[in-house]
Amino acid sequence: MGTLLFIVSLIIILILYLVLRMKYIKDFKKRRSVRKREQRIKELVNAAFKIDQLQLIEERKTDVKLKYNKRAIAVKPEQIKLVDAIEDERIEVTYELPNGITKEEVFDFIIDNSNFYISKERYNDLKTHNK
Repeated sequence: MGTLLFIVSLIIILILYLVLRMKYIKDFKKRRSVRKREQRIKELVNAAFKIDQLQLIEERKTDVKLKYNKRAIAVKPEQIKLVDAIEDERIEVTYELPNGITKEEVFDFIIDNSNFYISKERYNDLKTHNK
């Protein structure tokens, strides 16, 4: 009788283990695909919006417009960080994609969660004022 209870308890534990494992494997695969998508988008932003390729900075009342060769993006003034040296210029993307975001909203979400580190010299050279 004792061995029967032992075997039944092992079977129950094995079934619980398999059910929990299947659930967590699905979650793990989903999170891994989201992380890969985040990494691809981060690389896209870093490649498309290099500080070296910046052609004009237009300050407006509510935002700052960064103009590149083919595209312009509007960012909040607090997203622009001034650095002393040209070597410190970079784009820092810090975000975690929410679950319900659509592909059309991803680009705007990433730009909103990016910081642009621009040297003071470059910023002053490219800056124009608009009201």
